[in-house]
Amino acid sequence: MLVIHKVNEPIVRLKKETYCKIKHPGESLLFAQRVSMDMMKQKLLLIFLAANVYTTGVFASDTIYPLITYSCDPKTDTITLTNSLLKNNEGASYKYSDEDGTYSPWNLVEIDRRTEHTRIVKTKKINKTCKLSSGKYNITIEPQVFSKNMDRSCGTSISAAFTVTFDGFDIKERTPFEDYCHGNSLIITQVTVFGKTSEIKIKRTPRYKFY
Repeated sequence: MLVIHKVNEPIVRLKKETYCKIKHPGESLLFAQRVSMDMMKQKLLLIFLAANVYTTGVFASDTIYPLITYSCDPKTDTITLTNSLLKNNEGASYKYSDEDGTYSPWNLVEIDRRTEHTRIVKTKKINKTCKLSSGKYNITIEPQVFSKNMDRSCGTSISAAFTVTFDGFDIKERTPFEDYCHGNSLIITQVTVFGKTSEIKIKRTPRYKFY
């Protein structure tokens, strides 16, 4: 549990001697502006520190489970892929199912724990076919591995990537939902393929909103 103590705002008291030194009205105004700016800076600093403490606590306590979904819907003439996160008990108890079109990237890798360093030694792909009004589309889902050595930075993070193929051509080449395991890059949360036009619409969100 995070406990953020309230910090009393600094109180500025001017001694009588200070008032005597400020003779010109312009000097008084300038002094007041400086005091106001200093107080504002301190307020912003406190807000920044509190936000960082809260964010650190959330990340430290949550266990993340990535969830990729696939849906083929001839009625709406669309294919939909989504990328989201499950946390803690919800993720631990979630039943991923090919029948339901729900996948975990961790289920698409083979991990070797026998060596000195735990490593990802093999990956596999999910291939799905969907018939829409304009023809058959092939969707490939595969893991996006940030580090094969799981003992290194980003080794415990994983995402997924997708490829859209139509009539033998990749109309959307391999595209990761998440390019990096850190930083401020945008993350893909939804991909929609429209059968009528073969258009692919991609929805992205900032990393800080995704996590």
